[in-house]
Amino acid sequence: MKYAWIIVLLLIAGLFIGPLWDGNTGYMLIAVGNYTVETSLVAAIIILVLAVIVLRVVLGFIMRIIRGTSWGLKWFGERRTTKAKNALTEGAKALVNGDSHAASSAFNRSWQLRHDGTVALFASYAAARNEDYSQARDWLQHAPQPGELALAETLFTLQQDPEQAANRIAEIQQLRRDYPRHPQLLRLALTAYQNLHRWDDVIACLADAERLQLLNDTEISELTEKAYREHFLAAGREGQAGLATKWRNLSRDSRRKAPIRRAYLAVLKIYQQQDAADKVAARGLKRGDLKLAHLLEKQLLVAGPELRDYLQSQLKKQPEDGLLLQAMGQIALMTKEWSLAERALRRSAELVPSRRVWLDLAHVYAAQGNSQAALEAYEKALRD
Repeated sequence: MKYAWIIVLLLIAGLFIGPLWDGNTGYMLIAVGNYTVETSLVAAIIILVLAVIVLRVVLGFIMRIIRGTSWGLKWFGERRTTKAKNALTEGAKALVNGDSHAASSAFNRSWQLRHDGTVALFASYAAARNEDYSQARDWLQHAPQPGELALAETLFTLQQDPEQAANRIAEIQQLRRDYPRHPQLLRLALTAYQNLHRWDDVIACLADAERLQLLNDTEISELTEKAYREHFLAAGREGQAGLATKWRNLSRDSRRKAPIRRAYLAVLKIYQQQDAADKVAARGLKRGDLKLAHLLEKQLLVAGPELRDYLQSQLKKQPEDGLLLQAMGQIALMTKEWSLAERALRRSAELVPSRRVWLDLAHVYAAQGNSQAALEAYEKALRD
C-alpha cells in the first residue's frame, strides 16, 4: 500500500514541478456570472486539493458532533445493524445453497459490523464445512453458550481426524449422555464405536438412531443385525449357557425383532447349537417375526425337526410355493436326502429361479454323480 502512495505523490509532484521547471505554469479563467477569476493551473490544483481537505475535515467534525447525539447514535447504530443483518441473511442463503466459502465471507462481514454470538456460530459451522477447523474453533470462542464448546470442539476434532476417537471414548460417551438427541454427534459416535468394535455401545445408540431417523430402514436393520451378531458371538465364547442367558435377558419385543433374531440364529449355527437354532427359526416363522426369504438369502436354515415340520405343513397348504420348495430342498440337502432335494429344488427352479437354487441343485447333481446335469446347473447359476 505504501508503494501506491509513493507513486501517487510522485505524480502529484511531477504535476507541480514540471510546469514550474518549464517556466509555463498554465493559465485558467473561471467565470461565474459577472465574476471572473484568473489563476495559474498549478495554483488552481493547489486550491482544489486544499478545498477537498478542508471539506473532509469539516464534514468529519460535523459527523462526530452528529454521532455524539442520541438520535445520531441511534441512526448510525440502526444502519450498522441493518447491514449486519443483511450480511447474515446473505451468508445463510449461501450456506443453504452449498456455497460455504461465500457464506463464511458474509458472516465475517456481519461480525465486523455487529458482534453477535449467533453470527459466530454460523461462521464456525461454515468454517468447519470448509474444513478450516482452526478458524472454526476460533469462532466458537465468541459463541453465546460457552458450555457447548466441548461438544463443538469434539465434533470438529473427529471430523478432522476420526482416529482420535480411540483416545476420546470417555468424552464421547459423556457428550452422548449430555446430548442424546444431537444427530451429528450420534453419527460420529456410531462410526467411532464400529471402528473400535465397541458393539455394545453401538447397540445402546440404535434406539436414538432410529428415533432421529439418522439411517434409513435398510441401514438400521443391517447395523442392528451386525451389532447383535457380534454381541452374541462374544457371549458364545463364554459358553453355551452365556449365549442363552444373553438371549433370555433381552426384552420380549427385542427378541421378536427380525434383525436381532437373525443375528442370534446365525450365531447359534456358528456354535453348532442346532436344536436351539431349529426352535428359533421355526417359531420366528410361525409368529411372523422372520421371513423365509431372508433365511434363504442369509443361509440360516437348519435341518431340525420343528422347522421341517413347519415347512411341510405349509407345503400342504401351498404346494406350488417356490420359496417353501427351495427351503425344503435345502434342508433335504443338509440331511443328504438327494432324491427329495432334487425334486424340491428342481420344481423351485421352475417357479422362482435364482442363482442360489441353481447352485444347490448343482450340488445335489454332483453328489448323485450326474456331472452333466451339475455342469448345466452351474452354467444357469452363472447366468442368473
